[in-house]
Amino acid sequence: MSPSLLSRVPALRVLLPFAAGIVLSTSLPGYIPIVVLAVFAIVIYVVLRLVGNDPLKQFSLRPWWIVPLVLLSMSAGGLSLQLSRPTPIDLDNLNGKPVCGLIESIETYDFSMRLQVRLAHVNDQPSYQQHVLLTTQGCNYMLNEGDLICFNGNFHPIANLGNPDEFDREDRLWQQGILYGQHLPVSHLHFVAHRPTLLSHASLLRRHLINQVLNTSLSFPCQDLLIALLLGDSRQIDPSVREQFSAAGIAHILALSGLHVGLITGLIWFLFFPLDYLRLKKLRLMITLVVLAGFALLTGMSPSVVRATIMISFTLIAIVLYRKSLALNAMCVSALLTLCIWPCALYQAGFQLSYITVGAIVGLQGKIFPSIVDRKQRVLYWLWSLLNTSFIAMAATIMLSAYYFCSFSMLSVLSNALILPVMPLVMALGVIFLFLATIGIEWNVLNACLEALFSYMTKVSEWVSLLPGAHVSGVYVTGMTVWLFYGLLACLVAWIFTRRSRWLMATLGMTLLVIVQLSWVKLHTPSETVLVLNDYRSTPILWHENGKSYAWLPDTPDADRTLFERTHRRLLAHLGGNPLQWVTDSVHSDLSLVRSPLAMLQGKRMLIAGKGVNKNWLEQADHIGEIDLLIVTKRYHGTLQDIITHCPCRLVVLSGALADDRYQAYMNECLHLGLQYHDTKHAGAWMLHPLR
Repeated sequence: MSPSLLSRVPALRVLLPFAAGIVLSTSLPGYIPIVVLAVFAIVIYVVLRLVGNDPLKQFSLRPWWIVPLVLLSMSAGGLSLQLSRPTPIDLDNLNGKPVCGLIESIETYDFSMRLQVRLAHVNDQPSYQQHVLLTTQGCNYMLNEGDLICFNGNFHPIANLGNPDEFDREDRLWQQGILYGQHLPVSHLHFVAHRPTLLSHASLLRRHLINQVLNTSLSFPCQDLLIALLLGDSRQIDPSVREQFSAAGIAHILALSGLHVGLITGLIWFLFFPLDYLRLKKLRLMITLVVLAGFALLTGMSPSVVRATIMISFTLIAIVLYRKSLALNAMCVSALLTLCIWPCALYQAGFQLSYITVGAIVGLQGKIFPSIVDRKQRVLYWLWSLLNTSFIAMAATIMLSAYYFCSFSMLSVLSNALILPVMPLVMALGVIFLFLATIGIEWNVLNACLEALFSYMTKVSEWVSLLPGAHVSGVYVTGMTVWLFYGLLACLVAWIFTRRSRWLMATLGMTLLVIVQLSWVKLHTPSETVLVLNDYRSTPILWHENGKSYAWLPDTPDADRTLFERTHRRLLAHLGGNPLQWVTDSVHSDLSLVRSPLAMLQGKRMLIAGKGVNKNWLEQADHIGEIDLLIVTKRYHGTLQDIITHCPCRLVVLSGALADDRYQAYMNECLHLGLQYHDTKHAGAWMLHPLR
């Protein structure tokens, strides 16, 4: 009888209930459920100790000893989440007063900055250790991590926009310990002092290395890719290149992950192999671990790098200490340590994708598809293993990719088979290039090699992305579908390993449930709807009819359309109108007619109050009559009285892009005139037919 999975991977006995405790504590916040679980664990442990006095009873009660361990692990998981929860603060004691904070992270864009600040003092008094998010109008390139800055507080709670199928920004920032934010001109930030920390030193070094790379003669695309692969900063990569890599199924190469950490580990471990001949294997281990820790620090301690560093460290330590290291157990231990430090990582896409991928590869490699190539034929055997690994990784992550990104690649096995073999060479040459660039040396031969390798990678990604069926976009799945899919995969794997009919029947049953769930979502999605979305920058109007989706930005016609589609890709996938049809000032379809600033959308007469709606236009608009919807955008500078005098309306929709003072003035005018209005900033998007 073969041992069970829990016997072969003992860390799972703690990891699974620990994760369950985090989920439970998310649903039931507070310490009462944690205490109850801990008390039950202690009671059951004491009962088992008292009952199992003789060896026979102890043997019969062995399966029950896991119960107190499970309950205690769940309690520990819930406790870790409760301790990491950010503490709400009284904004009345914070706003309108001088605030000092330490910059912990800073991101610079073309005309704005995004800073994560830990409050230090409020009104010259020591403050709570609260993290806040600052966004600025304008940039100050002199600010760095570790700088102490002062400004006047005017914080507001972080909240979502209220659009259907939107990215949960509020929850994502909560996971980072941020509950409050503030937008202000960059000139209102005053530098006080510099308080260096380990992370700030690493950030300054990373910026210095980036500048050294940018000062070389490499082409700009090659520089951007090298910076992304070695230093973890992929913001400068051209969006078209990023989209190309994503369509080919190799976007993971552009984001630091276990692949890059593993290659760095292999390079360092290989360079110091002479230490083994000097009986200094432990020194070789220590050097490798120090380099790994330095690499994680240099790249900003991103969760993916930290996870890979922990897992590889456990494996190396086991090798040096001559202990049998089970990769799956090491992976579970690294996941457990990660959740102990960052319990909210359980809900992050990177955590889920990386551990599901590694777990599937480690647990199923060579078992689902037995090798058809003899091990003696090393090249062919290695190629078969690579294809096998790529297929397992694709099958394990395809549904999560569809859930988070509304798309997945069907040919990632091919692109990975062509790209991954050159990655060790790219990383090795990249490290040498970075070292030489740091000391001001350029080697033309090395530059030519890197240019050739990066050209090969981009051409392969371009070729694969252009193949028919390479990339499937506009896919909409719910969280329930994801759970059912992985239940289906678990039953299928169990049937492959055991060949028992009950697992085959379970697989067929789960397949039926997945089909029913997808059909239910499709049936409950309205075939026609109109939405006025909440947005800080514009007033997006979106409607869906006859299988097509249309978007109109009446107040910002020059807005970034790619950004809009990326921001609302889940909503567009839900509606099923792919590709999106953009409307300028006029359009005519079966159910819609647009002649800016007027529109007839699915039987609703609308007036979009913008720049062109003034007194002269209104005086000539008496023939329009009553309208169903008046949408007030940031381009309108008149009053509501001016409009309803000529065009009475049934409902006023206030754009979320309106400035706060004008927004409040229009709300007060609606109340004064007795007009029914939709509060977009607080109630979210207006929808003709709500999406479920």
